[in-house]
Amino acid sequence: MEKVKISTRQFTCMLFSLLLSSLMFGLPRILIEQSKQDVWQVMLITFVIDAVLAIVYFILGMRYPQQTMFEYSETILGPWIGKVIGLLFVLFFGYMLLVTLKIVSEFVDTVLLTETPELFINFVLLLVSFYAVNAGLEVIARLSEIVAPLILIPLLIILTFSLNRVELENLRPFFQHNIWELLKSSLLPISMYGVCIVMGIFMAYHNRPKESLKAKWIAIGSVTFLSIMTLISLITIFGISYSSLQIYPVFRLAQIIKVGNFFERIETLVIIFQIAGAFVSLVIFYYSSVLGLAQIFKIQRYQTLTPYFGIIILILSVFIFSNITEMNQFTETIFPVLALFIEVFLIIMLLIVSLIRHGIKKN
Repeated sequence: MEKVKISTRQFTCMLFSLLLSSLMFGLPRILIEQSKQDVWQVMLITFVIDAVLAIVYFILGMRYPQQTMFEYSETILGPWIGKVIGLLFVLFFGYMLLVTLKIVSEFVDTVLLTETPELFINFVLLLVSFYAVNAGLEVIARLSEIVAPLILIPLLIILTFSLNRVELENLRPFFQHNIWELLKSSLLPISMYGVCIVMGIFMAYHNRPKESLKAKWIAIGSVTFLSIMTLISLITIFGISYSSLQIYPVFRLAQIIKVGNFFERIETLVIIFQIAGAFVSLVIFYYSSVLGLAQIFKIQRYQTLTPYFGIIILILSVFIFSNITEMNQFTETIFPVLALFIEVFLIIMLLIVSLIRHGIKKN
């Protein structure tokens, strides 16, 4: 355990940055393609389900204060099975680090550095993340306080200045899907919201752990509102068909915005907002992975693992997903099943076993 504490505001900013950056790359295209005009209903369902799951994370954190999910997995299940479950969490965070790295490098390669090798972009991103992770949780928390406004302000500017292009007729027809179709479509955003499973790590460092649930609800509530506004803007401005074809629809939305002859090139803000948010995601997943390995194998300083883990991720980034289309197909089909197994099944299983072994009134 690091001997640092993070505030409720920092906790909220970390979850907010992590969620919004995950949702604002290719996910809007997939959601609009699947749910069309009913996509706002899918996001509301996602919010409700994740808000309930947050209660499970919160209860576990309160039952085992000052223990991360890697540590209380061993407390609940015993040293051997607990280590296996902890390693599954580490693999999940490592995979999310790898996928986020791939998404960001593809974005940078497409819109910013078109002639730069992807491996070099990955190396630079991991190198900067390495320094942030080695600096410790306190630096990561302060970084999230700076980045959260950088994500929020450009998005609000885009949504505000795109209002004059809105065609409300594009929102029709309403209620095209039944509840089962909406629930099926919500699996992907639920799995993306589920990355807030890092709550099981950061609650142990929260200076007011009883406020962790409030922080999580504020983060997912604000991200849900912004996501719905963004998705509705894309539908009302571009329509369903065109929005479903755009790999980076938010970036495309920023490109068409023009205010008089003095406020143009807003897509530059989008590049800043998406890369800044993604950087926080990279750092959080990187930190969670190496901290988990250190706690599972009783290594005193997690920093000794950061260079080796970074090299492994850099090597794997060469082989995972040959193109963005292949990654999107995996994201739509296989990823929700794998993610929900980690984010929902394992966490609920831990709570049930904890209640059986340690009683309802623990702490």
